[in-house]
Amino acid sequence: EPLPSGSLFRRGDPNADGIVNITDPVSILSYLFTGGIPPACEDAGDGNDDGRLDISDALAILGYLFLGTAEPPAPGPFACGTDPTADGLKTCADPEGACR
Repeated sequence: EPLPSGSLFRRGDPNADGIVNITDPVSILSYLFTGGIPPACEDAGDGNDDGRLDISDALAILGYLFLGTAEPPAPGPFACGTDPTADGLKTCADPEGACR
């Protein structure tokens, strides 16, 4: 499935490999509990779109993958989001300034 039009990230794909799979909640948990690599775009890790990057995001992604719950919400319409919801997290680190 292609990324949403105009977006460089997929919500629920914090490791930015282009697909939502088991490595995504693992990367969130690694970041939260062991000081792993933070997602380049925090909104990509906000799997339940609640405006926070926390354990509930990993659980939302796991629910989608293994229990058939709702797919993580689409990101905003621009590169790395402007998240269309009011709770958008900070945008991605982009040395070329493409992300807002």
